[in-house]
Amino acid sequence: MKKALRALAAGAVLVGSLNAAAVAEKKDARSELMKEMRVMMEAMEQIQRGGLTNSSEEMKAGVTKLQGTLSSLESEDVKVILPKDQAYAYKFVQKTASMLRLYSDDMILSIGAGRMDDALDDYTQLLKQCTSCHIRIRNW
Repeated sequence: MKKALRALAAGAVLVGSLNAAAVAEKKDARSELMKEMRVMMEAMEQIQRGGLTNSSEEMKAGVTKLQGTLSSLESEDVKVILPKDQAYAYKFVQKTASMLRLYSDDMILSIGAGRMDDALDDYTQLLKQCTSCHIRIRNW
């Protein structure tokens, strides 16, 4: 009887610690994704600042910074911050990440070709993707 109680207690402690580890891991993934979102915002600010000051190098640096964060949106980890009641949320985020990559790649080409008007149009499209996601997924 004592062995059974000890085994049961050990099992309960093990399950509790595994659950705590899973919660901590989920919390870490969430905080990491939120950090990535802040970096995305900083990248967008840098692109805008470069466009307003006619600095193609600053715009390119902002695009590079933005593209460095897109892998977090393309991964399964993003599900941690998505609403559970919206079945389309993950696919929508994947599509948004794809469009962000498309417009940012085009922006690099436009900057390289000296077409700043086109590059700023790409910036507008990037910003639209950001706001679209925040409106639909984050329920603004």
